[in-house]
Amino acid sequence: MKSFIFNLAGLLGSWQFIELSSNDSLNSVFAPIIFTGFLISSILWVIVKFGVNQRTNGGVYFGGDSGGHGGGGDCGGGGDGGC
Repeated sequence: MKSFIFNLAGLLGSWQFIELSSNDSLNSVFAPIIFTGFLISSILWVIVKFGVNQRTNGGVYFGGDSGGHGGGGDCGGGGDGGC
């Protein structure tokens, strides 16, 4: 929760300093870069906080069954065809 408050304070603070048409490099260059960094950090925080347990199907990627075979069908052609 502390990291969320830190990110929020950084976003709001850097937003106040952004002025792209300013002659001061702090307002026109560094503040947008810092704001972008805090924005990326906040997005990553949300992904880690709420997106960790979104897996489906237990990590089976190729549609195989629990027996360890690829997807059914014959087990390799040629020979006597024994699996």
